[in-house]
Amino acid sequence: MLTELEESQQESIKNYSKAGIEISVVDEETVLIKQSKLINGYILSNKELFKRARAIFPEHNIKPVVFNLDVSSITIEWIEQKMKEFGLNKKDLSRQLAIKKEDIALYFSKKKGIEYTLKAAFYYYFLSYELNKNFRAI
Repeated sequence: MLTELEESQQESIKNYSKAGIEISVVDEETVLIKQSKLINGYILSNKELFKRARAIFPEHNIKPVVFNLDVSSITIEWIEQKMKEFGLNKKDLSRQLAIKKEDIALYFSKKKGIEYTLKAAFYYYFLSYELNKNFRAI
């Protein structure tokens, strides 16, 4: 039974929260571990989250929750800001994401909405740029 957290458990939970991983005690037998933010672009699987929680709570039921991208924040304005940040233009997006230039024009004029899956593609596309920015400086 889980009544009080040990100091080492509290410290581990605190450290994981800095890495975008939330650990909470649901009840006396169950611990929830959730990747709520991507820090350094590292996405953990269910198994990886489970192992991390198991190391802290060896006798408890573990419920892992993987990172879930909220695409509602992916807008044309967000895309334009990322393009500016990385020095990209619409032609780059068209070529590197295999999107027809006509569709790019429709998205940017807001005559066509961006589909859920394309928003996710934009998110991970720009995430890869961010993760590789040190290589791009060469």
